[in-house]
Amino acid sequence: MRKKPRSIRSKVVLALLVPLLALTGLWALDVKSSFADATALRDTYNTRDNVSLPTDRMVAALQSERTESIEFLATPDGDAGDLRARRAATDAAVVQFQEGSRRYRGSGVSADITRARFADMATRLDSLTLMRARVDARAATSISVLSGYSSVIGYAFSVSNAAAASGDPLVERVMRTMLDMRRAGELLFQEDALLTGATTAGRFGNGEYQQLIQIVGALRFQIPTAGAALPVPAQAQFKSILSGPAFAALRSAEDQIITRGRADGPVEITWEVWKETSTPAIAQLFAFMSGGYDQAVNYAKQARDRILKRFGITGLLGLIAILLSVAIAVRIGGSVVRRLSLLRTAATELASQRLPDLVRRLRAGERIDVDGETPRLRLGDDEIAEVGTALTDVHRSALESAAGEAAMRHDMNKVLVNVARRNQTLLDRQIEALGPAGGVDARAYQLAVRMRRHADHLVILAGSARSRRGLGPEPLATVLRRVAGESEHADRVAFGPIVEAEVREHVVTDLGHLTGELLENAAAFSPPDTPVRLSAQRGPDGVVIEIEDNGIGMSATAIEETNHRLAQPREFDPADSARLGLFVVATLAAQYGIRVTLSPAAAGGIRAVMTIPETLVVPAERVPEGPATRRSNASRLVGMAGRVGPRTHHTMSPDRPGALIE
Repeated sequence: MRKKPRSIRSKVVLALLVPLLALTGLWALDVKSSFADATALRDTYNTRDNVSLPTDRMVAALQSERTESIEFLATPDGDAGDLRARRAATDAAVVQFQEGSRRYRGSGVSADITRARFADMATRLDSLTLMRARVDARAATSISVLSGYSSVIGYAFSVSNAAAASGDPLVERVMRTMLDMRRAGELLFQEDALLTGATTAGRFGNGEYQQLIQIVGALRFQIPTAGAALPVPAQAQFKSILSGPAFAALRSAEDQIITRGRADGPVEITWEVWKETSTPAIAQLFAFMSGGYDQAVNYAKQARDRILKRFGITGLLGLIAILLSVAIAVRIGGSVVRRLSLLRTAATELASQRLPDLVRRLRAGERIDVDGETPRLRLGDDEIAEVGTALTDVHRSALESAAGEAAMRHDMNKVLVNVARRNQTLLDRQIEALGPAGGVDARAYQLAVRMRRHADHLVILAGSARSRRGLGPEPLATVLRRVAGESEHADRVAFGPIVEAEVREHVVTDLGHLTGELLENAAAFSPPDTPVRLSAQRGPDGVVIEIEDNGIGMSATAIEETNHRLAQPREFDPADSARLGLFVVATLAAQYGIRVTLSPAAAGGIRAVMTIPETLVVPAERVPEGPATRRSNASRLVGMAGRVGPRTHHTMSPDRPGALIE
């Protein structure tokens, strides 16, 4: 299916719309980016309130419960009341964590990861029940309790890590730094839990001494590096804490315990001394970290204010630029479209209406005022106006060329008609001269009649009226026999059944012309030793005359093209003079409403079918031949053709007067 072409308006609008859409797209991307950044910073509040703070509270409760559980295991007759209180505090923190996870409204990939971590955390929290049961039954060791609680706390840190992503790099850096410091603080709590149990029992249990050495090594490495990414003021404060007396006393106690202790040996300090040493250091570290999230939120607020300010300036300026561009584009585009539409309308009207009508009038002999018929287009003074002027010049040139061509065609037609009329007169006299001479060779008569038909070609080509001769209506069989006898290959014509009908007087000459052209064509394009079959039958739409040969045939494409030309005759093109006969057949058939079609024959070759309307032929009474039978001079050729050579392909039918059979 052919695609509908775009209009001038759509092309101009498209040309103006593309840069506008690009500008609008850039503006929209900037606005979207600003809103995305603002949304990400807004999510920082949501993350702090529903993820970070609830997670930290839950981690702190788990750390305290872990220490209390190890201390409970180190006291054989200890009271479980304090442990139950710690567990109640942990359960309350877990509930707050779960409620915060349901209120979390983060967006983006990090939010999806955070929600997945929530699901993992719920599974890990289920393991607390089993761990608590083992502690109550005193079936757990301090190492297993330390490992079990630390595993749950590690999953809690993974939730905070997933939620730490932010649209602002500074905010995200602060959030992740706070998380790294809390991981380091977790090592302090692990050390405190392990030594609380050991000092309570007075000695190291199985594997506790080695575990302490690992924790202290990791602690001394991670705590100094955890604050390396802090902003400069916060980093200086953090370094002062690490170099202060509390952490100095902690490091001294660690050295004393590790240096003097051994596996399964006694602990060199008491529970009271350890608590006095560890508690201040832990308190200072977590006091410093307690404001970390608030600091990240402040950074987020400042970043959001910067984004909103930038959006207010760039967004407003971009919107103003887009509106101005739209106004200018509409004004310029509207002007261009209006003038191009006027030019298109003028060109379309010129090509499809004005010029064809003027050419038709010129060919009909009418005189045309070229200046008066030339349109005047007022399209301004730019390139479009120049195109309009060029279109006017083209129109004038086309009219002048058409006028000259029409005049030349008219004069040429007059010459053709004059030459044809003179030839017709001479040929008529020659035919009359040859007619009575029965001994004259029929070939000469055939040639004279064919030359007369070729002279008629020129008259038809010139569009002039043809002289018609005859003595009234004639039987169709007589017309067909006469035409066959006039053919150069009359002895090859094999007659089939011919319907009894009479051809009206005004059609006799041109029907013979039509049939003769088709017979000559069939004989010329078939082997000389093969017959050309001619028959006439009555059909539903009139009388059907069939001419069939055994020639070389035609391709399906050529047959289709020829039938199209026969059905819709067009003006004769001198460059196509080789098909003059086809043009004559199509012209005559169109004048009388005769339908001529070609199709492949069953035995090879071509079958030509002429369908003559009922208005041109009437049924004929069966009248025996005798002196009253109507005969023109040309009909004598039937007898003359018989003397040229033997007619082996047909004989007269004894029981159907006027018909021939094979």
